[in-house]
Amino acid sequence: MTELTDQEHALLKVLADEWDKSGPPGFLETTAIAKALGITIPDAKRTIHSLFVKGLVGTDEIDIYAGYLLPEGYEIVEEK
Repeated sequence: MTELTDQEHALLKVLADEWDKSGPPGFLETTAIAKALGITIPDAKRTIHSLFVKGLVGTDEIDIYAGYLLPEGYEIVEEK
């Protein structure tokens, strides 16, 4: 299983909640993610990037303006 920080798991949970509410893929802008987690936008971008590298979320290719949950990320949230 992929090791996640508390912040990474919290971000996955925010995206999973959006997935459940609006349907896959749980797309949220970086500003909304930062607000939901009570962190700065740069911290949200770093966390999204970390989860992107781990293959759990998708994001923009040029800059990180949003994040969305991949099925693998959703499965991790559902396991907990």
